[in-house]
Amino acid sequence: MSLQLFLGSAGSGKSYQLYREVIEQSKQDMATNYLIIVPEQFTLQTQKDIVTMHPDHGVMNVDILSFLRFAFRVFDEVGGNEYPILEDTGKSMVLRKVVAEKRKDLILFGSNVKKPGFIGELKSLLSELFQYNIGPDDFGKMEEIAQKKPVLKAKLADILTVYNGFMSFMKERYITAEETLVILNKIIDQSQWLKDSVVCLDGFTGFTPTQYQLLGNVMKHAKKVIITITIDPKEDLDTAPKDHQLFGMSKKAIQKLYAIARDNDVAIEEPIYAETRNGSMVPYRFINSPALGALENNLFRYPYEIYDKDQDEIRVHASKDAKAEVAFVSREIKRLVREEGYRYKDIAVITGDIENYGRIVKESFTQLNIPCFIDYKKDILNNPFVELLRSAIAIVSEDYSYESVFGYLRTGLAGISTEDIDLLENYIIATGIRGSKRYSEPFTRNYRGREKVDLDRINKIRETLIEDIRPLYESLKDKSKTLTDYTQALYDLGIRLDIEEKLKRYHDRFIEADNPLLAKEFDQVYKIVMDLYDQMVLLLGSESCTIKEFGEILETGLMEAKMGLIPPGVDEIVVGDTERTRLKDIKILFFMGMNEGIVPKSHGTGGILSDIERELLLTNDIELAPTKRQQGFIDQFYIYLSMTKPKDRLYLTYHKINGEGKSVNPSYLIAKLKQLIDKLPIINEDDRNNDIEHILRDNGLSYLAEGLRTFGQEEVTDLWKELYVIYQSREETDRILKKLISGAFYINEEKGIGREAARLLYGQELEGSVTRLERYAGCAFAHFMSYGMSLEERREYKLAVPDIGNIFHNAIDNFSKELDRSQYTWHNIPDDLREDMAIRCVEQAVADYENSYIRSTKRNEYLITRIKRITIRTLWALCNQIKQGSFEPLGYEMAFRHLPHNSLRLHGRIDRIDVYEDEDKVYVRVVDYKSGNTTFDLNSIYYGLQQQLSVYLSAAMDYLTKRNPDKEVVPSGIFYYHIDDPIVDKSGHVEDDIIKKLKMNGLINKDKKVLSLMDGNLGGPDGNLRPSVKSVIVPAETNKDGELTKRSSVAKGKEIKALIDYVNKKLIEDGKQILDGDTRLNPYRSNNRTACDYCEFRTICGFDSRLPGHGYRNLNKKSTEELKKEIFGEE
Repeated sequence: MSLQLFLGSAGSGKSYQLYREVIEQSKQDMATNYLIIVPEQFTLQTQKDIVTMHPDHGVMNVDILSFLRFAFRVFDEVGGNEYPILEDTGKSMVLRKVVAEKRKDLILFGSNVKKPGFIGELKSLLSELFQYNIGPDDFGKMEEIAQKKPVLKAKLADILTVYNGFMSFMKERYITAEETLVILNKIIDQSQWLKDSVVCLDGFTGFTPTQYQLLGNVMKHAKKVIITITIDPKEDLDTAPKDHQLFGMSKKAIQKLYAIARDNDVAIEEPIYAETRNGSMVPYRFINSPALGALENNLFRYPYEIYDKDQDEIRVHASKDAKAEVAFVSREIKRLVREEGYRYKDIAVITGDIENYGRIVKESFTQLNIPCFIDYKKDILNNPFVELLRSAIAIVSEDYSYESVFGYLRTGLAGISTEDIDLLENYIIATGIRGSKRYSEPFTRNYRGREKVDLDRINKIRETLIEDIRPLYESLKDKSKTLTDYTQALYDLGIRLDIEEKLKRYHDRFIEADNPLLAKEFDQVYKIVMDLYDQMVLLLGSESCTIKEFGEILETGLMEAKMGLIPPGVDEIVVGDTERTRLKDIKILFFMGMNEGIVPKSHGTGGILSDIERELLLTNDIELAPTKRQQGFIDQFYIYLSMTKPKDRLYLTYHKINGEGKSVNPSYLIAKLKQLIDKLPIINEDDRNNDIEHILRDNGLSYLAEGLRTFGQEEVTDLWKELYVIYQSREETDRILKKLISGAFYINEEKGIGREAARLLYGQELEGSVTRLERYAGCAFAHFMSYGMSLEERREYKLAVPDIGNIFHNAIDNFSKELDRSQYTWHNIPDDLREDMAIRCVEQAVADYENSYIRSTKRNEYLITRIKRITIRTLWALCNQIKQGSFEPLGYEMAFRHLPHNSLRLHGRIDRIDVYEDEDKVYVRVVDYKSGNTTFDLNSIYYGLQQQLSVYLSAAMDYLTKRNPDKEVVPSGIFYYHIDDPIVDKSGHVEDDIIKKLKMNGLINKDKKVLSLMDGNLGGPDGNLRPSVKSVIVPAETNKDGELTKRSSVAKGKEIKALIDYVNKKLIEDGKQILDGDTRLNPYRSNNRTACDYCEFRTICGFDSRLPGHGYRNLNKKSTEELKKEIFGEE
């Protein structure tokens, strides 16, 4: 029985010498077992190392084990492990149950139970207590220490309550992984296998109290114990260790091991220093790398020596952000492999933030075909199977909410095609259906859309969904069922959906696509979930719980579950972190993320027990996991181990801006390195000419494409010209070059779909609304998408602006027709009756609108109240406007058909036609209600963007001409009325101010009689206009001489007819172009407004005004005089 330590600095060859000695001795003494115990994550690599180093490339009496595997080897021999180990997943589930049961007994923890991460924190603390051998007896001592600390005392009381509840559940059922070593300690003296063994420990930076206790027993019974520890050979092993010293943790471990050996009467052999065996005090790894050797010898040491020689072994590179950082590393790796002959396996990448950097590295390395192994375990939360389970439970707990239903369906595992899911989703979004009762009955509701709702098909999809979910729904809703029943129901859902077979098919597809990571995920996830089900049933199966609790228990298990890793290939770069990742024979190391908070890591406040509380316990000899202060010094040691891994070169990289766009500082280590290495190059990648590196990125494709894109605008470099010639000279790359040139110099020369295709699409005659032609005038492509391809925005279950406009129109129309049927007119209806009728008409319009779904939300109820208020104001204003003139409404929402040409048929509805008749004439005006703020604009009419009013007036005149063949029909005006309830300044004339703000805008026949008929205040008794009158009804006003001012929007009767002719001509022209197949991307731009501003197709048309052939159709702003001349013709 003896203990011997193998000591040495990082890179001195301790492990190599130990393995060599074990191999030699194992060959000479076949009767002795040689056990090499290493951390769990190092077992595979150590096995490879031993087999590779062994002359026979195979071993008979050498075993590589972790502490846990060592325990099971002993258990296999002597027994003692009567109960299965409860893994972390099961531990979390049991803790959730215990905390729920003991909630009333908990002083502080009760209110935190539901907080995300709390159970995880509690699990970590419990594991810590087991690792540090803290039992119920120790709690008494801790409570004495906490007498004057009420918060700590309450915490300890809660921890003890949870601890006792947990242990009570575990008794004679399970043990934790941490308890395994405690049990091993009790029976290890019975192991003959151990007594015939030499036990070696390698790769540990320290041990827990339970492990120390075990090592004491191992020393007593094994032939010999050999342990490697990293420490500077210059360190005095007898002096007291201090936390802040780089090797304080190592020295503490050495002294503890020696004390245990002495307590157990185990002989202590002289330690072996690896440097001494090498015959040099320079670590073996750095014999040919003096700068790296100097770094190892001085990092975190005081005093230190400055290395002032020229060197290129250590470099620092600064980049803009993490992506740029990884991009540099990727390019440099490609250069190292291509130019300096390194293999990928010679290179490693580490960081203090593997989760964030790992994702970026994977993306960048994949793009550049750099093989890599990323050393972190992936969770399963994003796997489709897991998402299906979570969504299925949510369907029950949220009663068929939109999110749960389509979260379930979109997993791709529900057996419903994507097309059918889209169809159902469109329907559900449009109708707002939710709830088991609604889903269990056939859907009957229709909604407005260009295509008819296929209710038969939608109901078949609904039935498939319901048939699969119903058994689960019924089981989870049954409060008499246990967790076993719930789990069985969830399992049965997977059987109905044939999940195992579907996952296998995904696995096979990923294998074919050469994606081993995803293939492994889909290969493992089913078994992981089945194991989780088993644990849930074994641990909590007989318990009753709510749906919410069941979901939380499942979620806890799913969050704990991790995927196994695919071992690194023969020639791959290992990407890992500073603590977990084992690097072997690395020549080049890239240490990324050398920023504050990443290296060294920023640590929290200690978890459930704060850092101050841990320090208090530590000063009273209660040892727990390291405090924040201690962890900071431990991090230094891990950084030292990491930075001394490479043999040839160390790259340190940091970024200046984080993911939130905020400036970040480099780690303090950068400044420390500058102190140690006098000639340390710090290269700012942002300032470098990275042309060469960009060529390395993807064989120059991106670099070549960028040069082509800016060709003619910027001067290309000689390097770019050379690359161009290289691509041109080779047949396989010349094809790529031609495609790049075609793309770079592509000019959009769209000529449309052609007349033949247009006639097939639209027919020989173009039919539609005036709005359709206005859409074409705005952009031909938008018209094609909307009317040719029949594309439309997804209908949503909410009151949108068009819906509100429709309800306003319907309510006003209902009022107008009800008023015509009553004994009253617009002139004499009482105010209170008008308001009652307005409210009733809005109610009717809402009830009739799309199956009356509107009242289903509080938001819609508010909007309805607002619609009522505005409608009351609108009808008040309309009555006032009609009373103030002589025109009377003739019809409302009057349908019309307008035929400007035999190939163009327009139809629509006119909101209101007003007339005034005398003996030989019929005066007509049309009014269009707008819930938006539309303004009459001759410029828009000129370019075809505002044609409705002119068409409406033309249709109204045609109708009246047929109705009154013996009378002249006089075009009197076209107007927009803005439906609104305007806010005005408080004054003594509020209603006057409101009526002014609600004045119609449009164009009036300037005939004096017409003006007098429009607004009685304008006309004088002598047939002339009154002087200095500003109409509050129509856009007309007079000066002091009784003449119309320039601000009046007026035209002669013949000019209004000319306007109608102009619009008809424009409609015919545009209609002809549509039938000729015009689908150009030609959006207009007028001042600050473009056709793209509110276009629903702007994300798919590909229009980019910066590209050749793409450009806005600028509508030149013409003066009113120019417009009148072109539209109305010569005076």
